[in-house]
Amino acid sequence: MKKLSLMTSTLILPCLLMSGTAIAAESNSEQYSGIHKQLTIMNDIIKSSVSGKSAGRASEINSIQSTYLRGQGVVFTISSVARSREWGNYNFNFSMPEMPAAPIAPEVNHEFLEKFDIDVNETVTRALDSAAEDYERVVEVFEENQDRSRELRDEQREIAYKLREVEREKRDVSYQLSRTSDDRKAELKQALAQLTEQEESFRTHQSKIIELSNKFALEQKEKQKQRAKERSNYYQQLTVNLTQTLCLYGNGLKSLPKNEHVNVILKSAGEKSANSYKDSILVFTKEDIASCSADKITAETLLSKGQSYQF
Repeated sequence: MKKLSLMTSTLILPCLLMSGTAIAAESNSEQYSGIHKQLTIMNDIIKSSVSGKSAGRASEINSIQSTYLRGQGVVFTISSVARSREWGNYNFNFSMPEMPAAPIAPEVNHEFLEKFDIDVNETVTRALDSAAEDYERVVEVFEENQDRSRELRDEQREIAYKLREVEREKRDVSYQLSRTSDDRKAELKQALAQLTEQEESFRTHQSKIIELSNKFALEQKEKQKQRAKERSNYYQQLTVNLTQTLCLYGNGLKSLPKNEHVNVILKSAGEKSANSYKDSILVFTKEDIASCSADKITAETLLSKGQSYQF
């Protein structure tokens, strides 16, 4: 009898544990389902609403991901490109990409798509076309600069070679002139004069090429400075636009606990570090976002109250 009782207890205990685990998992899923749906909607809202113009550029979010960290808050990770008439699509942080792993298709918010009349296929196609144009434009600019720089270096090498040849011939003629008979001196002097004239012509050409090379290098530095300034202005404006969007729609994160935060990571929006850029990170409290949504504080005040740093 005791043996049967022991066997029954042994069978019941795992069942109870499995049942408890299933209940906990179901409870956990229900606990976060609300904030998951709200994050999905906020992703769509941010991507469609964050658009503004700064120095002729329109900001455009080409990728946004979000997650929830229990006890801390939500995190939006955003990548952005710039669009302008002058440059078409341009990614300030572009680098030759590695082949990415196949992405997992996100859950589609059909209510949002219907509300804003968004064609998924058309949107995806446009995004892919945009990425291709961005890649091609960067490669084109890179190759143009490389070609011009290579042409100038080749010309300098060619002129240097010709100068060495002329100098060598001048030495030979000068040596012959010092040891030749009087009847050949006139001929050698004329040859020496022609070589000297050639040398002066090559040196003049060499000076022009050096001047062009220095001018080209200076132009590239100025372009880099201008691009750095445009880049800084672009991300400053994007930060303002994101803050304004959180003011307008941040109260949609109703499932986020009051004492937690909304964190925004702008990929590669910070200062240059080695061959890449740091991320720009913004941290807002839900309380401040709610105050901004209720018009108790302005978007400017929200931005000033938030924490910002680079990592």
